[in-house]
Amino acid sequence: MTARNAIVARGITKTFSRSSNQVAKLWHVLSGGRSRNAFRALDGIDLEVPFGEAVGIIGRNGSGKSTLLQILYGTMEPSAGTVELNGRTSAMLELGAGFNPAFSGRENARLSAAVHGLAADEIDNRMEDIERFADIGIYFDRPLQEYSSGMFARLAFAVSSHVDASILIVDEILGVGDNAFQKKCHAFMQGFVDSGNTIVFVSHDPAAVMSLCRRAVWLENGRKAAEGDSSQVTKAYVDALYGLDGSGGDGQPAGAPVEMPAEDWQWQKSCEIEVSPFRPESPSHGFGGCVIEDCCFTGEDGGRLGRLVAGMQVTLIIRARVARRVDSPIFGFMFRDENGQNLFGDNTYLAYKDEPVSAGAGTVLEGRMQFTMPYLPVGRYSLAPSVIEGTQSNHIHLDWREEAVFLDVVRSPVTAGCLGLVMQKIEVDC
Repeated sequence: MTARNAIVARGITKTFSRSSNQVAKLWHVLSGGRSRNAFRALDGIDLEVPFGEAVGIIGRNGSGKSTLLQILYGTMEPSAGTVELNGRTSAMLELGAGFNPAFSGRENARLSAAVHGLAADEIDNRMEDIERFADIGIYFDRPLQEYSSGMFARLAFAVSSHVDASILIVDEILGVGDNAFQKKCHAFMQGFVDSGNTIVFVSHDPAAVMSLCRRAVWLENGRKAAEGDSSQVTKAYVDALYGLDGSGGDGQPAGAPVEMPAEDWQWQKSCEIEVSPFRPESPSHGFGGCVIEDCCFTGEDGGRLGRLVAGMQVTLIIRARVARRVDSPIFGFMFRDENGQNLFGDNTYLAYKDEPVSAGAGTVLEGRMQFTMPYLPVGRYSLAPSVIEGTQSNHIHLDWREEAVFLDVVRSPVTAGCLGLVMQKIEVDC
């Protein structure tokens, strides 16, 4: 069985203690007992991946995907179960993981390649190829603390693709790169598999999973909900995702009713959108110094909105607490569809570039951006707010949240395209 499998995992279980008492945690570890407040992130997962196959792992946030990948790679020990890897393994897990932000891209690439077992002369011979694949220009010799999230992804993939690995473990980090780089990465991964190598791939993009993987595993609450043909499994997952109640998953009310404005004269029907509360546990990355504590929509009266309709004026508010002095903070957001594709976004840079603000430790910063909500097809969308420091071309990520707010379009006249504009005026002259 092992001879034809690159990865063999049996009964993988991972339990975390919710207790904040460090003494109690130590006692449970030493005694071998189980905490009464234990949370089981994974429960008896079996997984076999043959050589020359790519397997996609899908599921909602908190379903255990990243925990499984960390256990497969060996950066986390399972509470029970075994993992066998037959080949050199490289992984791209959490954005920036394994890199030193004070070192340059070249220095980090050299260290990472050495950790993967490459000799000094091998690293020297491949450094030019790594630099070319990353394609980040002069930033390859700049400290990582100056990198954008897309540059992090480029460097991580460039290193992982040049260390002679036969097993590649990829978490959801490629979504932060631009389309051209994503195509380059997917082309590399396809060639990697075609050459007889193995990939375990986590993505929120069903199309990416189906294009690369013939088999997919759907995780739900730490267990397998389905496994099999990738097109069938991803369809079942998306259908289940759309069946959610729209409350945001935390038991909080969806928000006060919104008075529906008159239907747009062009679309003739209203587009109704339910907004989840801010998710403080949403995935985040950045170098710290500022933490996003809230993100919400408000109406013209300043009241918090739990329901929106396309065509109405809304204000997106992002609040962040400052942990150290922050100069020239920039608030921004990206609005994504269920496939993780960027639809629109903006930031506060141009409004304050001539008179940047500063904030001391302990203060609360608030960014506000007002716009007309566009028409959207029925489906689930997400909002990714961020706070950076510097300028648009030279900045440091302080806190970037993925899927911090969910928006569910429950009724819409839009049946084609990604979104519909709210037209102010249309004329034809003869």
